[in-house]
Amino acid sequence: MDMRITGTGCIGAGEYDDIEISGAGKSEGLIRCKSFDCSGAFSGNSDIECEGKMEASGAFKNIGTIRTKEFEASGSAKNCGNFTADIIDVSGAFKIEGNCVSAVEAEISGGCTVEGNFKAAELEVDGGLRVTGDLEAEKADICGGINCGGLINAERLYVNLDSTASSTAENIGGSKITIEKGKSGGFFCRLLKKSGKFIVSESIEGDEISIEYTSAKTVTGRNVKIGEKCEIGLVQYSESIEISPKAKIGKCEKI
Repeated sequence: MDMRITGTGCIGAGEYDDIEISGAGKSEGLIRCKSFDCSGAFSGNSDIECEGKMEASGAFKNIGTIRTKEFEASGSAKNCGNFTADIIDVSGAFKIEGNCVSAVEAEISGGCTVEGNFKAAELEVDGGLRVTGDLEAEKADICGGINCGGLINAERLYVNLDSTASSTAENIGGSKITIEKGKSGGFFCRLLKKSGKFIVSESIEGDEISIEYTSAKTVTGRNVKIGEKCEIGLVQYSESIEISPKAKIGKCEKI
């Protein structure tokens, strides 16, 4: 059974094929469906399980958990609960008041806030991402800004500080960690030679580390390169070290 709302209507608990909302829709209870398309306004109080794709190109708000194969937010979306999807595509604004898990890929070109932990197999950010808890990914490419209240843990982490705003994290860990100043920022950023900084309140630990425009108390790695505008209290390395004369280092030691 399909459910289509073009005016105002309420979706009751149950199983549906395709759900389409171009007007104003509400919901109550557990909803299972094959697809969910909201181009109007939706205010739900439901746990939603979707076999296929959920699209939020209008105003979407739900209280409850969401599990779906694919989620696309090009409008304004908010979920007050845990959120799980294989694929996440955000070009609008998306806020999750819970934990977020992306089993395959998460692509953020708008703004996304996760008020819990965020776990993704592959993460690509070309906008702004804020995570209150920890961020975990196998591969993370970040261009723009990221603010993480806990640990950023990625097998491969690449950050392009393509903004005058600063990015933040408590700790960073991974195998290969690269942080560099923006190379494709706006005209005035390039004219004034300004770039944001990555402010790490505690430590950066990895095997291969290459950073610039970064501050941290401690950096520990096997092969470490400290570039310009870095401010590091203690640098520890086991194999090789390279430090820019434009960096400020408190102490450097081989371990």
